[in-house]
Parts: sequence; C-alpha cells; structure tokens
Amino acid sequence: MEFMEKRNLPKSIVVDIVNLMNLRTRVTSWEDDEEVHIDIWGEDLGILIGKGGTTLQALQDLVTVIARKKGHVDRRITIDVERYKERKRQRLREYAERMAEKAASTGRPVKLEPMSARERKIVHDALKEISGVESFSEGEEPHRRVIIRPANTE
Repeated sequence: MEFMEKRNLPKSIVVDIVNLMNLRTRVTSWEDDEEVHIDIWGEDLGILIGKGGTTLQALQDLVTVIARKKGHVDRRITIDVERYKERKRQRLREYAERMAEKAASTGRPVKLEPMSARERKIVHDALKEISGVESFSEGEEPHRRVIIRPANTE
C-alpha cells in the first residue's frame, strides 16, 4: 500500500460505509500530530449519531480497527457528524459552569448524572478554569459521576 493510500485510508473507509448506507454525504478529513479527524456532512444523518452518540462512537471504533489492521494507522481516529461532538462538548462545558455556580452559591456539593470517561474529562477540564470549586469522580462504571464542590471543603 502506498503512503498516500495509508494516509487516506480512514476517510475512504468512512466513505465506503456511508455509501453502503445510501447516505448523501460529504466527508472531509485533516490530520494533526495526534489524530486523524474525519468530518461527515449531509442531511438526516441522525442514524450515524445514534442515541447519545453511541452509533457515532461505534463507527469511530470500527473505522479505527479496520484502518489499523489494513493500513498500520498509528494515530487516534476521531469522527464527527455535523459538529455533533463539538456541540456536545460545548453543552457539557456550559452545564459544568452552571453546576459550579450552584455549588459555589449554595456551599454544597453538586452530583452530576453518570457520564462516560470522555464526558467526565470535558467537565473536569472546564471546572479547572473556575476558581472556588473543585471536582472529582466517584462510583463505578457505568454509573461513575462527577461531583462538584466548593473548594477546600470536605
């Protein structure tokens, strides 16, 4: 396999999958030092996202397995549909900020709903930028959740 084919392998796998699903899409890709990013654009692509992004995560996992097996792709592959993941990250950051404000104003810890590890990381990262509160995770998967509390309280 030529270098150029290996570089475009994840994108071509996605194109093949969406074509097999008879979806009208435009697939773009770009790379940085850590990831291969693939963006899918089109109409009525909810089927690719699934409830809570589960289908999108499965698609990403499948493309990663195929690309690594066929083309020795060594970077993480990230797939997004119509900026779904970016919008979700933004909603999580805003939610974390609102809950931090609540914890700070009431002086009491706030327990968030259970989240995936990736979602918890987004929340923890957003909270690092807010003074007066701290966060930690508790519980066991799949019920692990973020707790936000006023800083320096037990």
